Amino acid sequence: MTNLLPVLIYLILSLVITRWWSSRTSDTDSLHQDKAKRFFIGGSFLNGPMLALTLVATYTSASSFIGGPGAAYQMGLGWVWLALIQVPVAVLTLGVLGPKFLAMREQQHATLIEWLDSRFQHAWLSRLAIASLVMGFIAMIAVQFIGGARLFSGVSGISYEIGLGLFVLTVLAYTLTGGFRAVVLTDVLQGVVMLAGLILLFVTILSQGTLPELMAKVNDHSPEMLSPHGVNDYLGWPMMLSFWVLICFGTMGLPHTLVRLLAVKDSHSLKRGMVWGTIICFLMTLLPHLCGVLGRAIYPDLSVPDEIMPKLISGLFTPFWAGVLLAAPIAAVMSSVDSMLLQSAVSLVRDGVVKRCPNLNALQQVKLTRVSMLLITIVATYWAIKPPEMIVWINLAAFGALQAVFLWPIIAGVFWKNINGNSAFFAMISGLLSYLSLQLNAPLIWHVHPIVPALALSLFVMLLSHVISTKMPQKALDS
Repeated sequence: MTNLLPVLIYLILSLVITRWWSSRTSDTDSLHQDKAKRFFIGGSFLNGPMLALTLVATYTSASSFIGGPGAAYQMGLGWVWLALIQVPVAVLTLGVLGPKFLAMREQQHATLIEWLDSRFQHAWLSRLAIASLVMGFIAMIAVQFIGGARLFSGVSGISYEIGLGLFVLTVLAYTLTGGFRAVVLTDVLQGVVMLAGLILLFVTILSQGTLPELMAKVNDHSPEMLSPHGVNDYLGWPMMLSFWVLICFGTMGLPHTLVRLLAVKDSHSLKRGMVWGTIICFLMTLLPHLCGVLGRAIYPDLSVPDEIMPKLISGLFTPFWAGVLLAAPIAAVMSSVDSMLLQSAVSLVRDGVVKRCPNLNALQQVKLTRVSMLLITIVATYWAIKPPEMIVWINLAAFGALQAVFLWPIIAGVFWKNINGNSAFFAMISGLLSYLSLQLNAPLIWHVHPIVPALALSLFVMLLSHVISTKMPQKALDS
């Protein structure tokens, strides 16, 4: 239990510091006079480094710090290569969509679904978007809870259930005490802690032997661990290329990353965010996955691959310093779960309840959002009680589901003025249904991730619907 004390002190200090920081900076921002909107989006306050840190910290989660290294521990360098596909995420999100969302800043949208509703004016599209976002986020929040509980349990020796309860209480303390601005500032602080902790862990692993020596031990375990296509050639070219869609191109359809674009300060911040975001994403992707591969040389016989990061932390450091280092992966998990929990609750209230009860004042909206956070947390905790051995697949499945719903409507809504709500809605529902049906039958016979055929079908349906909707009025006019 001694090694839990440093991380608990860190969590308390970061909570106090970021709330104080949030209250100081919010006094200087007058973008949102609506107190509810200030809680939900916080105004235009993200500069370049802050934007980069919060974007990467939100995207980096338990899957990256627990599931990703676990998969690398099992499959080898091929998984490291696959994970590095996501490095251009900041360039894609900020460079392609950032200028468009920045131009719409005067509309003061508080949520992504609020923008979709304003853009397409389609009631069923908004309802499907809310349901998909909340269900997808609940699954991803459950994954974060599993990762956080495994970290507490693996490093301190407490039971998984106690670790889960401790982590859930910590998450609630962070999300219930602040809105979007506080969450983003927490991400910034935790992004710095993540990077520092990763560098320290990687250097400590290298102190156990030179890199060639450690790789030789990995090779002795299985030469396929050093193959670019992984053990048993599981990561062949079809899987590699389809993962480029899932964890790189498709990230432009992830609501919890795109909502940051609603709070960007200016175009200069976007440009700096792309540079800093690419550098930070590279380090935060490469280091933990390499730690997973090298962990095979130090602990070759783990039965649960996801235990490699907690095992490295607890085995290579004294109890006190293990607790200090535990702050890094805990920060990674916290920076994702607080964003998803806040956004799912905000979508339920702002995009669902307020539409039916427009007379709710700002204080009532904020209170109702906090109640929604509690309910979502209870559901996610229930799902996390009996965890699977590897969480990376659940997280990636939820990633794909959100992309299948949101990617094409967002891109079309930004770049295609003539696309209507019906076409966007058909793209959403066809993408979701096809993805879920393909995911149930994965792995596919072509070894392609289900996101590729699902997005292809979704795009085809959207284009077909647009063509039909434009030709029908013309035929009616001719007749």
